[in-house]
Amino acid sequence: MLVPLIWQKEYIDIDKDLKTITDRLSETGSHVEEVEIHTSGLEGIVVGHVLEQKDHPDADRLRVLTIDVGKDAPITIITNAKNTKEGDYLPVITSGTKLDNGMVIEDHDFFGIISQGMLTAYSELGYDDSVIPKELREGVIVLAGEFKPGTPASEVLFSNTPVIEYEITPNRSDCLSIMGMARETAASFGEKITYPSLAYKDNGEDIKAYANGISIESDSCLRYTARVVKNVKIGKSPQWLQNCLMLAGIRPINNIVDITNFVMLETGQPLHAYDLDKLADKKIIVRDAKEGEVIKTLDDTERKLTPSMLVIADGKEAIGIAGIMGGFDSEITDETTNILLEAASFDADNIRDTSKKLNLRSEASSRFEKGVAIEMADVASKRVMKLIEDLKIGEIVGNSYDEGQKETNNPIVKLRISRLNMLTGVDFTKEEAIRNLELLEFEVTDIDEDTLEVKAPYFRNDIGIEADLIEEVVRLYGMGKIESKPLVSSLKKGERSPLRLLKDDLKAKLVGQKFSELATYSFISPREYDRLGIAKDSKLRDYISLINPLGEDFSVMRTTQIANMLDVIAKNIKYGQKDMRFFELDRTFEKTTDQLPKENLTLTMGLYGDYSFYDMKDFFTEAMRNTGFTGFSYKANENLYAFHAGRCADIYFAGEKIGVIGEISYEVREEYNINKGAIILEINLSKIAEFRITDKKYKQIPKFPAIERDYSFVADRDLESAFIEEIIKAKAGDLLYKIELFDIYTGKGIACDQKSLSYRVWYRKADRTLKEEDIKGVEASILEELKAKNIVLRG
Repeated sequence: MLVPLIWQKEYIDIDKDLKTITDRLSETGSHVEEVEIHTSGLEGIVVGHVLEQKDHPDADRLRVLTIDVGKDAPITIITNAKNTKEGDYLPVITSGTKLDNGMVIEDHDFFGIISQGMLTAYSELGYDDSVIPKELREGVIVLAGEFKPGTPASEVLFSNTPVIEYEITPNRSDCLSIMGMARETAASFGEKITYPSLAYKDNGEDIKAYANGISIESDSCLRYTARVVKNVKIGKSPQWLQNCLMLAGIRPINNIVDITNFVMLETGQPLHAYDLDKLADKKIIVRDAKEGEVIKTLDDTERKLTPSMLVIADGKEAIGIAGIMGGFDSEITDETTNILLEAASFDADNIRDTSKKLNLRSEASSRFEKGVAIEMADVASKRVMKLIEDLKIGEIVGNSYDEGQKETNNPIVKLRISRLNMLTGVDFTKEEAIRNLELLEFEVTDIDEDTLEVKAPYFRNDIGIEADLIEEVVRLYGMGKIESKPLVSSLKKGERSPLRLLKDDLKAKLVGQKFSELATYSFISPREYDRLGIAKDSKLRDYISLINPLGEDFSVMRTTQIANMLDVIAKNIKYGQKDMRFFELDRTFEKTTDQLPKENLTLTMGLYGDYSFYDMKDFFTEAMRNTGFTGFSYKANENLYAFHAGRCADIYFAGEKIGVIGEISYEVREEYNINKGAIILEINLSKIAEFRITDKKYKQIPKFPAIERDYSFVADRDLESAFIEEIIKAKAGDLLYKIELFDIYTGKGIACDQKSLSYRVWYRKADRTLKEEDIKGVEASILEELKAKNIVLRG
C-alpha cells in the first residue's frame, strides 16, 4: 500500500520526522517496505505561465514559448513538445538548475534563439509510465489549473513528499486505504484521526425520477447502494487530485473516475460509476452470470462467464463483473452527462474465485477478496458526492437506493488481563489495555477486575478471539519491548502424522511381499516425457522448470515417477538381475496457480521377470488391504501413454481415477533398453489417504466348512474379469465367502477372439453347514445370467 504523507496529513498530522514515523509503524505491525521521494525540492524547477507560443522560424519541429516564471521579465523556452499551448501552466527547469543526477541546465542556442531552460515530463521526475495520464506520456507536464508563476513545481506536484510503501497482511483489509493507515499512525502515537466530511447538498429531486431501482438476486451481494448525479461536466481533475492518485500508484483518467479511485484509496471501498443513459431500463440487477454469458470489460477484452460468477446487469445484459471490473459499453466518456454511482459489498470468496478463474485482478478485486466492511459502502458513496459538490462538476440528485445488509455484526470478545500478562510476560494494567484498544477505536466495557468485553469497530473484520485482542494491545506497546524469557510448557507426547504412519505401514507391507524400496531424484529431464510417449497436451507435461538446475537431466520437477522406475529396472538388467520387485513412495509435483506447487504422495510399483498384469494387481491389492484400503476398481484403457494397448487399465477409488497399471509398451521398453515385459503401477496416494481405515475389526473364524467350486468360463477376449465377478457376487449374495481368479487361458481349443477365465468360489454360512441343495439354485442363477451375457461354461 502506497501512502503519500501529504495525503495522510489530511486526517492526522504527526509532528515527527520521517524515520521516527516509519520505525514506530514497523514496531506496531505495519511493516515499512520502502520510502520514495520522486524529486528533492529543486528550487530551479518552477511553475511557468505560457504567455505566447509560436513556431520557430528556422526549425519545423520546434516551438518558441514566452513564459512568465515569476521573475522581472519572461524567459524564452525552445521545445519540440506538441502538447503545449498559450495559457498553459507548466513546470519549467530554468537555466542554472542542478538536477538530482548532477547535470546543470544551461542556456542553449537553437538556430539563433536562446532557450533559457527546458520543460520536463513526468517520466523525467521519476514517475512510472503506468501512472502518467495518457495525454501526457508523449509530452511535457501541463498542469491542471492556474498557479502563481515562480512557485516551486515540487509544491504544486507534491513530488517532494515522502511516499511510504507498507506491506499489508491479508487479514488487515482495513489498512488497504489511506484512512486505514492514518488510523494506524495515529494510534501508534497515541492520537485519533479526523475523518473527512460526508455532508453535501442535493438538488431536491428524487432518485426515482432517474433510476428504476436495485434488485439483488444473489447471496454473493451483501449490500448495494446507488446514487445519481446529473449534468456532469467530464474533464480533467484538479492538479492536487491527480497528484494524490499518481503518488499512490493510479493513473488519472477524468474527474469522475478519478474521484471514485481517490475515495477507494482513501476509504478502502471500491466504487464504480456507470453512464446512466446507457443503462437499459435505468435499473441495476445484481445476479449470478448465465452459463456461457460473455461480457467485454473496460480493458476491451471479451470474457466468458460461468454461473458461479457475480455480475452487475441492467434491464438487458451484464454491464460489469461485480467487484472486479466494469463493462466496456457503460464506461464514463467525455459525452457522459448523467451517472449512477455504485458502492457495494460482495462476498470475498466469490470475488477471489472469479478473479482467479478469469485471471483478472484489479485494485477493486484485491480489496473485495480480503473483505470490505458493509458500512463502508454508504460512507464512500457519500464521500464521492461531497467531492463532486466541492469540485462543482455535477448536480447531486436527492435520496439513494440502498439494498441488503446495513451493518457488520462483529462479535463481542472477552479479554482477560491475567491471560494477556501470562502470554506476554508484561504486567499490563487494565487501564493500559483499555487505552490501547480505544486508540484503535474498539468499544471496551469493564466487566470486573480481570475481564473486559470488547467489540471491534465495523472496519475490523479480523477480530474473533481473545488472542486477537492480546495482539492489538501488545503491538501498540511495541513488540520489540517484549523481553525474551524461557518457554514454560509441559511435556507432550511426540507422535507421527497420519500420513507418515500410512507411509511406514505401506512400506512394511510391500517389503513383506519382497519388494525393494527405491529413492530417486525428484528432478528429471523434459526428454523423459518424450521417451514415455506422453501426449503434448497431457497434464503430465505441465511441469515446473527449475531456474537454476544442476543440468538438463535434472531441470524439471517430475509429475510422474514411472521414468525413474524404468531407469532403475534398465540399470539392474545390465547388472544381470532377472527378477525384480521395486517400489518408490515419494513426491510428484503438480503446478498450481499459487507460487508453490502441489506435492502429491505417489506410490509407484514395478515388476520385471516372470510376472503378469494380474500379479501386479494382486500384490497391490493385498498391500493396500493390509494397510486399510479396499474397494479399488479397474477400467481398461486402450490409449494409455507408455503402456501396451490391451494390457493396461486406469485404477479407480470411490469413483475417482487415482492411477494406472499395465505392461510397458514395446516402444517405451526399447527407449529404456528393457528386453522383455515390465509391469508398472502408479497411484496418487494423496487422493485416498483420508479414506484409510485404521480401526481393525476381527470376526470369529467360521465353525462350519465351505463348499468349494471351480468354474471355467469362455467369454469375449475383451471382457474384463470384474464383469463376471460382479455377477457372481450379486447372485450368490450372503452365501459367497470368497472368489478368486486363478487362470486365464487363450490358445488351442479356444477361438481366437475368446478367452477362458477360471474362478475358484467358496460358499459358506456362519451358522450352519451348507448342503448341495443350498447352492444348486444359486449356481443355476449365476450360469443363467452369464449365459445371457454370452459367457458360457467351458466344455
